[in-house]
Amino acid sequence: MAFREKIAWVSFLSTVLIWGAFFIILALTPHAVRGLAMLGPFIVATVAQAAVMIAAATIWAISAPKEANAPADERDRAVGRRATGFAYFTLILGVVAVIVWLHFGLHGPDTIFALAGAFILAEAIRFGATLLGYRRGWHG
Repeated sequence: MAFREKIAWVSFLSTVLIWGAFFIILALTPHAVRGLAMLGPFIVATVAQAAVMIAAATIWAISAPKEANAPADERDRAVGRRATGFAYFTLILGVVAVIVWLHFGLHGPDTIFALAGAFILAEAIRFGATLLGYRRGWHG
């Protein structure tokens, strides 16, 4: 498996698991105590994802330094462009959904969490589309 594909796998799995846990905790937290009470779990999730990504990239870069330092080839760039397109579309839909939701009662810190959720969903879509690009030759 190529270095960039390994990074995409770790990115996708860590995003889904870490941020999925964060949003489950958020959903289980009573609405009245959200806000600053969720700042701690938000910071923990951010640091956890960064630590996982740094550890994985470091381990794989040490084990295969030539592959880690190689520039992206044409296939890598095509996979990235296609995945970014899917993610951008998802992000736009998420932001529009948050704007519509604002008119139906979304307010306060929930707005920030909804926007963060749209961004994280878009990133998960980008990593997933990158994986599909490598696995199924989905790079158009």
